[in-house]
Amino acid sequence: MQRTIEYILFFVAVVLLQALLFDNLVLTRYVVPLYYVVFLLLLPVNTGRMGLLIMGVLLGAIMDITMGTPGLNIIASAAVGFARPGVMNISMGKDVQHEKIPFGGAIDNKSFLLYAIILVGLHQTLFFGFESLGSHFFFTLSKIILSTLVTVVLVWITAALFRKITN
Repeated sequence: MQRTIEYILFFVAVVLLQALLFDNLVLTRYVVPLYYVVFLLLLPVNTGRMGLLIMGVLLGAIMDITMGTPGLNIIASAAVGFARPGVMNISMGKDVQHEKIPFGGAIDNKSFLLYAIILVGLHQTLFFGFESLGSHFFFTLSKIILSTLVTVVLVWITAALFRKITN
């Protein structure tokens, strides 16, 4: 029960940070951090695929409402929820099975970074790809790459803080 309350509070905090801070933070036209994906990346390791999909759709729907982007966040978040177990298995292997969250402990920084880059990159590619629908290819590609880098740094910082809080 304790973990459930922690994750509900984490969900609310991530949604509020995205809606109130990151959606209003204009770094450049090329950097749009979609920070809320950190919630899906830091869910417990033993979360099932169906639970990940449901949470991805729920998170995406809430973000679509707050951002005014009908369906973009749902598509991107559901894809991350679906791909997460496979990416976790590829990037972290058997080291992750005995961990609570996919960061720290037996999981080295390189494995977590690969995991975060793949999933955040997938999320950003789907979001910005559908947002632009193929127009302005190089602008969209630049936006995907730079936004992914900034979001991964934010995910890294959050994961380090989250690990200290949950241990």
